[in-house]
Amino acid sequence: MTTEHAPSSALARRFADRVADLGLTEGQAAARAGMSTAYLHRVLELGPAFDPPALLRLAAVLGLEYEELVVGRPAERAARPAGPVPAGPPVLGELGVADCWRRLGAHGLGRIARTGPDGPVVRPVGYLVHDHTVLYRTGPDGPLAPGAGGDAAFEVDRADQDLNEGWSVLMIGPLEYVTEPALLAELPQPAGHGRWVRLTPATVTGRSIRAGGPRH
Repeated sequence: MTTEHAPSSALARRFADRVADLGLTEGQAAARAGMSTAYLHRVLELGPAFDPPALLRLAAVLGLEYEELVVGRPAERAARPAGPVPAGPPVLGELGVADCWRRLGAHGLGRIARTGPDGPVVRPVGYLVHDHTVLYRTGPDGPLAPGAGGDAAFEVDRADQDLNEGWSVLMIGPLEYVTEPALLAELPQPAGHGRWVRLTPATVTGRSIRAGGPRH
């Protein structure tokens, strides 16, 4: 496995050790968890505060408990307080296209990712759903504006407070400015938020994740 550009953190070392044990490359592990290698490095570097569902997916791909991946195996951390038996590795499931759109709802917060001149760019956005497209506002010269750089990725994920279950939806497609006068007249237009951009997904995929059963 090539790790020369991977972040040097305890989390990254646990990840590297596990993929080596499984005979995987980091690219294979990233693909199975539904992310690019560049995004994997960012997740490993910034840890669970950045993208908890991404780490849940990685734990499931690696056959680990979430806590084993993020905090370490029992020998690496203080003894647990008395309580329930820890759950087994998280269980991944696939979401259908209709379920993906249902989970997005009419609006919310998500992330847009695309490749800029200086490498990958990932930014949070407030979004609206309109006729199976995703709308968001951005400045005309910003990294999320339509232009060179190919398709963009839009991701929304949710995890419960205790990380017992969650889901993520990923949509990939081209960007364009919204220009239809009738639609623009219906959209909020507060000052200082730039122009409305539309992502029309060419692919829509989603995954659910829940805690596994107790280990014996």
